[in-house]
Amino acid sequence: MHWIDWGVLILFLLYIIWDGTRRGRNAENIEGYLLAGRSMPWWAAGLSIMATQASAITFIGTTGIAYVEDMRFVQVYLAIPFAMILICMFLVPFFSKMKAFTAYEVLEERFGLKTRLTTSGLFLISRGLALGAVIAAPSYVLALLLNLPLTATILIIGLIATLYTMYGGVAGVIQTDVKQMAVMMFGLIFCFFVIMFELPEDIGFGDALYLAGSLDKLTALDLNFDLSEKYNVWSGVFAALFLMLSYFGTDQTQVQRYLTTSDDTQAKKSLLLSAYAKVPMQFFILLLGVMLYVFFIFNDAPISFRATEPVAQTEEQLSREKVIANTYEEARQNRQILALEAATSRSSESQKAFLDADASLNRARQQELALQAEIRQADVNDTNYIFPYFILKYIPIGLVGLIVAGIFAAAMSSIDSELNALTTVSIVDWYKRLRPDDPGETHFLKSSRLVTILWGIIATCSALVLGETRSIIELINQIGSYFYGSILGVFILLLWVKKANGTGALVGLLSGMLSVFTFDRLFYNAATSDYSFFLPWSQVPDGYSKAIEFLWLNPLGAFVVVIVGIVVSIALPKKNK
Repeated sequence: MHWIDWGVLILFLLYIIWDGTRRGRNAENIEGYLLAGRSMPWWAAGLSIMATQASAITFIGTTGIAYVEDMRFVQVYLAIPFAMILICMFLVPFFSKMKAFTAYEVLEERFGLKTRLTTSGLFLISRGLALGAVIAAPSYVLALLLNLPLTATILIIGLIATLYTMYGGVAGVIQTDVKQMAVMMFGLIFCFFVIMFELPEDIGFGDALYLAGSLDKLTALDLNFDLSEKYNVWSGVFAALFLMLSYFGTDQTQVQRYLTTSDDTQAKKSLLLSAYAKVPMQFFILLLGVMLYVFFIFNDAPISFRATEPVAQTEEQLSREKVIANTYEEARQNRQILALEAATSRSSESQKAFLDADASLNRARQQELALQAEIRQADVNDTNYIFPYFILKYIPIGLVGLIVAGIFAAAMSSIDSELNALTTVSIVDWYKRLRPDDPGETHFLKSSRLVTILWGIIATCSALVLGETRSIIELINQIGSYFYGSILGVFILLLWVKKANGTGALVGLLSGMLSVFTFDRLFYNAATSDYSFFLPWSQVPDGYSKAIEFLWLNPLGAFVVVIVGIVVSIALPKKNK
C-alpha cells in the first residue's frame, strides 16, 4: 500500500482503540460494564446487532461466494424477518421481565443449574471456536497487503480487538460498532461504483446484468427441495429459520445487544432494524461479488487471486503449468471479445460462444489451483482473496486505506461483540453463580476484564489453528449449526411445554447434540443409492457426499430436544430444582 493509505489505516485503528477504551472508564459495576447500565438507544443496539453479524467475513467470504458460484447464498437470510418477529413476540418480553444478564440464566429457575451450565457451556464452546474464524478472516487481507505471515497478522488483529474490548466494555463495543458499520457500508458502496465506472463505455449496468445472467450468476432462488443442497428456498425459509431464531434469540452475542436497552419496546425496535435491513444488505453484497466477476471479464485478472510461491516443482509440473497459463490467457482474451459481442448483439449464438469461452477459462483456473494444491500438498483455494486483490489493484491511492479500514471495522465489530458476550457468560453464568461468597462488584468488574483477555488469547490461538478455509462465511454457519438447533430446543421447552422439567431438558439437549453430530456424518452415494455413516476421523470414499447439509441440522437438533425432553419429563417427573 501507498504511505497515504497506511496513514489512513493507522489513524482509523488508533481512533477505534481510543473511542472504544474511553467508553468503559466510568463503569462501576458489571451491569455498567456488561450491559451499559441498560441505557443504550435502540438504533445503536440495532446497528450493533447488524455490525456483529456483518463482519469482515461479509466483505471477504460473501463476495467470494458470489464470484465463484452465484447469489443463492442470500436464501440463508430469507428467514431473518420471520425470526425477528417471533423473537419480538415471545423472547424479548421474557428476557425483559426477568431482567437477565445472559440468555441462559433464565433457564435455571425452571430447569435447574445443570441445564443452565450445560447450555451456556455449549455457547462458550461454539462461539469460542467461531471467533477464531472471525479473527482469521481479516488476517488474510493483512497478510496480502503487508506481505506478512498469516500468523503475524492474526496476532495483530486479536491484540487490537482484545485491548479496547477489555477497557471499553459493552458501551465501547456498541458505540464503535455504529461507526464501524458506517465505514463498512461506505466501503462496499464505493467499491460498487468503482466497478461500474471501470467497465467499458459500451457496457452499462443492464449489459453487466445480462452477462451475469447468461452465466447464471444472478440465480438467487432455488425451488428444488433437496436436503443435500446447501442453499435453496426450503433450507433458507425453514431450516435457516431455526438457525436465525437461535442466533438472534438465544445466542448471547446478539441477545446482549438488545439487553442493553431500557425496555422491551426499545429492544424490539433494535431487532426490527435488522429484520428490515439485513436481507437487502446481503443481496447488495452478493450483487457486488457478481459485478466483480463481470468486472474481471474486461480487466486483467490473475489465474489465481492468491499469490502462491510453489515450494517445489518437477519438470512435468512446470510443463503443465505453462500449458495451463497459455490456455488461460487465450481464454481470457477470447472471453473479453465475445462478452462485448454478446452484450451488444444479445443473440443466442454470441451468448453460447461467450459461455464456452468462460467455461474454458474456469477449467484452466481449476487446473491451476489443483496443480498448486498438488505442489503444496495443501488447499490453495482463492475464494477469500478475490475481493482483497481488487482493492489492492484497482482502488485509488488514499481510498485503499479507507476500504481496508472498512474491512478492519467489520472484523472488529464482530470480534469485540463476541469477546464481550463470552466474558458475560463466563462471569455471570459460571464464576459469579458458582462462587460461594460475594466479594463485591469491584472484584467482578476486574474479573470481567481479565476474562476478556483470556478469551482474546483463546480466540487468537484458535485462529492460528484454523489457518485457512475454503469459505469463511460458510464455516461460521457450519460451526453454529452444530449447536444452535439443540439450544433453541431447550428454549422451546421453556416457553411452550409446561410439563417439561430439568431432567427432560438436559437429556433432550444432550440427545439433540448427539443427533446433530451423528447425522452430520451421514453420506450418500448417488451412483449406488447407498446411505452410509462415517466416523469423523475416517476417510469418506470417493462418490459420497453429505446427505444432509448443515442448515438442516438446526431443525433436526431442535426437534430431537423437544421430543426427547417431553418423553423424559413425562417418564421421570421431578421437581425442577
